[in-house]
Amino acid sequence: MRSPILSHRLAKTIVFLAVAVLGNSFGNLLLAQGMDVMPDFSRVPFHAYLFDLVANPYLLPGAALTAIYTLAQVSLFSWADLSFVIPIIASSYIVSTVLGEFVLGETVDAARWAGMVLIFVGVALVAKTPVATVEHAHAQDPLP
Repeated sequence: MRSPILSHRLAKTIVFLAVAVLGNSFGNLLLAQGMDVMPDFSRVPFHAYLFDLVANPYLLPGAALTAIYTLAQVSLFSWADLSFVIPIIASSYIVSTVLGEFVLGETVDAARWAGMVLIFVGVALVAKTPVATVEHAHAQDPLP
């Protein structure tokens, strides 16, 4: 049976990882959609380009989701190991690839899918390891 401390740490970790992965993936999707409709930077005056950036309905929400991803990731570092967090967040590459193909209409060839399978296997392996192997200075839950 899991201790309440371990269960709390695991639940908190899962929530923050989900926020980070989804924030990163959907933030990148919105940024890609927004930049797809932007004019070529070298062909318009700088002030006009800046105006188009601010007026673009995809870029500010995309940047906001990217900021949420960053906050979730740095929060994770306060109780979870770097060597756990970064590989698990790599699952956002898989989500982003799926979004690229099915939302943006990109063609994802077999080599890219093979790469996604390798990332999936790596994420699955790391997910089976402890969230933290060392005490983190600001962790609320001590290691069991």
